Amino acid sequence: MSEIIPYIWIGIILFAAVAEIYTYVFISIWFIPSATAAFILSLTGFHVWVQVLVFFIITLILLVLSRTIFRKSIKSRAAINDINKNSKSLIGKSAIVTREINNYKNTGAVRVGALEYGAKADDDDIIYESGLVVTIIKIDGSQAICSR
Repeated sequence: MSEIIPYIWIGIILFAAVAEIYTYVFISIWFIPSATAAFILSLTGFHVWVQVLVFFIITLILLVLSRTIFRKSIKSRAAINDINKNSKSLIGKSAIVTREINNYKNTGAVRVGALEYGAKADDDDIIYESGLVVTIIKIDGSQAICSR
């Protein structure tokens, strides 16, 4: 029985690696270093219960550490989603041109409420002077596409 234990750990390592490659969501990455440590312990002659205990302890430590790291990433991703929702809410609103909108010169800015956004005209041949009221018809990246 103890002769096949190293092969079981190798199987767990390979299974976790293949699962991670095909999922892209960090579902099994923690098992790879844990199973590697258990595999090394199996080669050095430790009892199976020690190997399993080390496997679970390392997995637990890695899960806790990665949760704190990924929590920051999840919060920043949520902030980006909020920005996208807020920018889409601008479509159809009126805005005041604060800097001449000229697509050929790549200039333009509009103010909506208290916020100022970069702006472009929906037609390259149209120039909007400062002070005009325009309507935001589309959001393209970080710029508002405006029409009269």
